[in-house]
Amino acid sequence: MPPKSFQAEANEESALLRSAPLIRTANFHNIPTHRIAEVDAQLKHWSSAFSSVNEDELDRYLATGEWHKPKPGLLIAVFNGYRNGYDNMRLLLEKYGFVGWFYVPTLFVSEPAATQQQFVSSRTLKIIHNEYPDGRYALSWDEIKAMDGRHVIACHTRNHAKLQLDDLKYLENETVGPQLDFQKHLGHPVRAFASLSGQPYGEHGPSDQAIDRAGYQFITSNYKIQRIRATPGHATPTADLQPK
Repeated sequence: MPPKSFQAEANEESALLRSAPLIRTANFHNIPTHRIAEVDAQLKHWSSAFSSVNEDELDRYLATGEWHKPKPGLLIAVFNGYRNGYDNMRLLLEKYGFVGWFYVPTLFVSEPAATQQQFVSSRTLKIIHNEYPDGRYALSWDEIKAMDGRHVIACHTRNHAKLQLDDLKYLENETVGPQLDFQKHLGHPVRAFASLSGQPYGEHGPSDQAIDRAGYQFITSNYKIQRIRATPGHATPTADLQPK
């Protein structure tokens, strides 16, 4: 049997998406003022084809395979805890009825404004220099709390870190540690987690164990979102790991 042509495969995929709506994802990072018009147009276009996705809707879909909205879902992830996510992206999302999933590195948002540029320079984070004259480039905890509920607050480790290492103390600091930070500042654990480079659950035993101890329900990786437990859990502090 000859292989299918590209057009035939594309037609099959298109029919599948029409008959069985899925949840797609779109990722954003910095949204500076000079990009507002561009992102506004993009979200306006998406709003005609997609609907918003919150945590309970994602939970139901991943648990049952059922999607109850007439349009496919679009999970819009806003990574790295940049201040312009609150100042710019939040307003655009709300303009078009979308829920933002804000993936926050908790030590970045806990860093004083005076040392945030130094913090960024020693990690794989990028800021738009001179964007904010007061030197605060990260979300504040007050801004995070203001978005919590209307949008989804999620974890992106403490230091914008990868989890490939087998150092258990390091892994716990980057998984359990930020969950403790969220519990301290928001009063509840968060349900979703993503590490730098989007490592999936199930490929690295030590990381999986640390994630389990932190109690996350959803794991976001480069190619999928996994529901790893029915309900989220709380992280328990140890003697040498406390909330920041």
